[in-house]
Amino acid sequence: MYIVIQHEITDPELFWQRASGVLTHPPSGMRLHATMIVERHKLCQCMWEAESIDMVRDYLEPELGEASINTYGLVDPDRAIG
Repeated sequence: MYIVIQHEITDPELFWQRASGVLTHPPSGMRLHATMIVERHKLCQCMWEAESIDMVRDYLEPELGEASINTYGLVDPDRAIG
């Protein structure tokens, strides 16, 4: 399944320091498909492929939770475009 995360970045220095490792070296069974950075690095949206939202949340929150407010959602494959 595809999971989209919106990171509202509250501590840019900490977020980007930690994200450089987290986003480039995911565990087996997870794949990062896209990272979109907007609003002067204060907002980041990512699309992951994994077995569940919990799998992605359990991986990202310990590293990025202190530096961002994260909103997770499932991509609806019947309505997605692209």
